[in-house]
Amino acid sequence: MTYSPIATAALLAILIASPAGAAAAPTSSGPPRTWPDEGPAPGAERERPRVALVLSGGGARGVAHVGVLKVLDELRVPVDCVAGTSMGAIVGGLYATGMTAAEIEHTVNEIDWLDTFDDLPAREDRSFRRKRDDDLFLVKARPGLSDGRLKLPQGAIQGQKTYLVLQDLTLPAAGVTDFDELALPFRAVATDIVSGEPVVLERGGLAEAMSASMAVPGAFAPVRIGEHMLVDGGVSMNLPVEVGRDLCGDVVIAVDISTPLLEEDRIDSVFAVADQLANIMTRRNTELQLAALDSRDIQIVPDLGDITTTQFDRAVEAVPKGEAAARDQADRLAALSLSPDDWRKHLAHRESRSSLPPVIDFIEIHNDSGLSDQVLAERLDVQVGERLDVGALEASIQTIYGLENFEKVSYSLVQSGGGTGVRLNARAKSWGPDYLQFGMRLEDDFDGDASYTLAVAYTRTEMNALGAEWRSQVAAGQEPLVFTEWYQPLDTGGRWFVNPSGSWFRQDFNVFSGSQEVARFNLEEWRLGFAAGREFGQWGEFRLGYQRGFGETDRRIGDPELDEPDYDVGFAFGRFWLDRLNSANFPTAGSEVFLEYRAHRPGLGDDEDFDQFILDVSRAFSWGRYTLRPGLSLRRTVSGTAPFYALARGGGLFNLSGYETNQFAGENLALGRVIAYRRMGDIRLAPVYFGGSLEYGDVSDDTPDIEDYKGAGSLFLGMDSFVGPLYLAVGFAEGGDRSAYLYLGQPSSAVNR
Repeated sequence: MTYSPIATAALLAILIASPAGAAAAPTSSGPPRTWPDEGPAPGAERERPRVALVLSGGGARGVAHVGVLKVLDELRVPVDCVAGTSMGAIVGGLYATGMTAAEIEHTVNEIDWLDTFDDLPAREDRSFRRKRDDDLFLVKARPGLSDGRLKLPQGAIQGQKTYLVLQDLTLPAAGVTDFDELALPFRAVATDIVSGEPVVLERGGLAEAMSASMAVPGAFAPVRIGEHMLVDGGVSMNLPVEVGRDLCGDVVIAVDISTPLLEEDRIDSVFAVADQLANIMTRRNTELQLAALDSRDIQIVPDLGDITTTQFDRAVEAVPKGEAAARDQADRLAALSLSPDDWRKHLAHRESRSSLPPVIDFIEIHNDSGLSDQVLAERLDVQVGERLDVGALEASIQTIYGLENFEKVSYSLVQSGGGTGVRLNARAKSWGPDYLQFGMRLEDDFDGDASYTLAVAYTRTEMNALGAEWRSQVAAGQEPLVFTEWYQPLDTGGRWFVNPSGSWFRQDFNVFSGSQEVARFNLEEWRLGFAAGREFGQWGEFRLGYQRGFGETDRRIGDPELDEPDYDVGFAFGRFWLDRLNSANFPTAGSEVFLEYRAHRPGLGDDEDFDQFILDVSRAFSWGRYTLRPGLSLRRTVSGTAPFYALARGGGLFNLSGYETNQFAGENLALGRVIAYRRMGDIRLAPVYFGGSLEYGDVSDDTPDIEDYKGAGSLFLGMDSFVGPLYLAVGFAEGGDRSAYLYLGQPSSAVNR
């Protein structure tokens, strides 16, 4: 792939938003393939020169190769072997498996390229434990920490999703370990990032070879194959003419779609200069390969205009341009054309593929993390003795990846003892297993009341083979916090767990009379807790627990006669939490249910004797860009009298908008809401939404009476930024109350979970 610093930067934005000698590749063990089946040999074809097809790198521009293939098939030009770099390796590799040009075109058009470059696990694939990270207002990026220094990933993209897409596309050749045994002999070219030399991949996993060949340095992490750490082949050999010649080529058809050098008037910024320098490097190694062409060879150079390497949204435009360039060479290509009979025989050999996956005889797990192999095996959905269910296998791989212990989880089909097996390759994060996360919360009502909180969390994972982790978090600002916990799974499936914890926090407690704040207390509390429970896959958990603590209050403003009580807290609880939302911030599908019962007792260390019931439910429905999210929040003191620190709070965005944040306090709360929003544009880095809400409910010390319910609503602009959800909103309430809000982070929950 032709690349540059600016192209790399653009790629990173889009995906979250847009002659040296050839080295022999490491080999994989295993006898010749059993899947796909062998096709008829092309021995009946008339004697002719053997044709090597050589395809260059070029990112999104490389889709032009498909147009060239269409013309070659139309003119009945046989291809005897293929060599490619980067996108040329992807298109060429698919052609080598036996796919027709039409099939490749359909595939390329159907792929959401930008989505494949987004490596973050889908939320539905993350473990329930990892979903709870979303509640901590921490950024998703987790740099590692080792020996007192930060460790970063080797690339912004680890290539997990890209690999699975390529593995799925090359599935009929998944059992092939020798690329000479594909329908067409094939070579992919990558670059050893240590030596800078090209590496010609001729054995191993086809999808892995493609991934290595297109791993743009900086954007993609290097792909390790054997002793080599590999990146984009365009760095060292963007147009592998000599590789194709050595493989089979009496005649070489070389397709060059690399980015041309910029004209002087376009070198008008530091980014353009960086672009030009990278293009010069790529052009130099390309020119060296072009010099190896002779008079019989055919060079095809599509005119791709201003299509850049990162414009995958324009990739489809490149296909007809590839066709046009190939037709310009139609006379020379026609000289290689086969007769209709010989063409049919050639196609019969090239397209011979089995449609059935193999029966699996064994499973191998290669795992270099601190987790036991059994932890992975419990989540791997492969049935020995049955035909491989590719969909189930890939879904389970995403579940393992969703544990977030691995930088890449892949699989391959291997042969041993006359049987076919699945080999799971789980590579631990090179920057783990200790991580730092940072976060920030901000709240401003534009009326002189603003607060902020800065946080840092330190997490040690893989504390034992079952996946125990220790996490500590410190927050500073208006609501300082110190929190630590140990999370210990009790079985390899991660179903049962125990979770001791300790915390200290300080927060404000505001007292209102109507809309007027009359007092503000500072509440400081220490707590110890213990819980045990069961997780239900990725979607929920049930836990029983106990919390014990004590607190102090300090009046900051208000009547000096008001009490400043100290208090003890002690309660047992049972909690069921279901979370199937596809996004924590702006979900478009799924549901969430939080249900908890708390029993405060003097015998458990509490000053008071009371029970509370908490319910928080929401569901997301979408139609195109539009999302509707109804929800219900209830908090009920079912026995006794709840003290001030256990009251429900109302007021603030989505919690009776238009009123001051936490303006209402009471033992009981009932609140229904509907939030609607529309996604604006197609920005992936930080999607923007416009929406509004309608709310209806009340907070009181008595049983909520629908006649006393208040109506409220809001209009907002929202952004799902990398530091968390950002809201700029205005709220409206009955009686003419108005409030403006700026939130970085989720608005406070009405039920104070």
